[in-house]
Amino acid sequence: MKTVITNPISNIPQNPKSHTFGWTQVWQDQLNSTINHRCTRDILDADTVYIDHGANFGGTLNLFGGANKEVYDRINLIASCENVISLDWDMPDYGAMLKKRIGAATTYEKITDEWCNALSKRLSIVKSLKQQDLKDMDGITVGDSHTIAFSDKRDKVYRNDGKTLYGQLKRGLKELFRDTPIDVPRITFCLGSIDIRHHLLRHECDIKDLIKTYVKQGNECGDDVWYAAPVPVEFEGRRIPKSGFFKGTAFFGTWQQRVDLTNTFISILEEESNGKIIKPPAEWYKMDSKLYANTFMEFGSSFHIAPLYQRRNNWGETFLGT
Repeated sequence: MKTVITNPISNIPQNPKSHTFGWTQVWQDQLNSTINHRCTRDILDADTVYIDHGANFGGTLNLFGGANKEVYDRINLIASCENVISLDWDMPDYGAMLKKRIGAATTYEKITDEWCNALSKRLSIVKSLKQQDLKDMDGITVGDSHTIAFSDKRDKVYRNDGKTLYGQLKRGLKELFRDTPIDVPRITFCLGSIDIRHHLLRHECDIKDLIKTYVKQGNECGDDVWYAAPVPVEFEGRRIPKSGFFKGTAFFGTWQQRVDLTNTFISILEEESNGKIIKPPAEWYKMDSKLYANTFMEFGSSFHIAPLYQRRNNWGETFLGT
């Protein structure tokens, strides 16, 4: 059966250093699918069309060029496909959203009340597929936004952007599993990078006690539990989006303090977990921070490891592209 992943609202990036592309690649690996980056007519040849709304989708449409003819044509293309499935989200009601744009200067003339109503009716029967719905997987990687980088190709990925280790331990790690049974043999937790960047140096915290609690709670979730190392410390000259700030800063403490804290964190985590740690190549943690950022991090201004160099691509050794 031929399947394809696409997005009718905006192009799926082709740059292998794009965070958005990285999330699409997670689904691509899980579904054994291809990616149609521009939502072209080639999707009509597929038996199933998956809609990937994007790693940063928040439930509303971001139409930078307006509700133009290209958007209209792409949505009509999707609506004409027999088997459409919405990834991550219950299918958004594009009809209701676009109806609010009727009359705007950038809205295509054929986007009318009648068309929007028909679209809403068509999309109302589109089913969804979420990470917790996947069957016959080998593991779950769960934690913050870095879960993408540390997940295996056969893992479900329960991504919780902005999640901190300190905060989640108060609520309990078991709450990360989306109220669904843990039906896989292996779990990988991915937490701590945000704590190192913002919190552990800002507040008095016994890091060894924190990690002991982390491993204790984690090991209670399954029999084969692994822990992702925090990512290497960022280059301070890198432009960081405001969404990554806490109390007006992109990070807290000196670069060297965060490097030392990262090394301490990894050392304690390895000891407490009996070596059950997933970590990028050791040389990444020793190299010049600017060179690391330019080589291995996503393009632009994020903190993430670029898809090209993530675990699913053997840290950059076997990238198969799209």
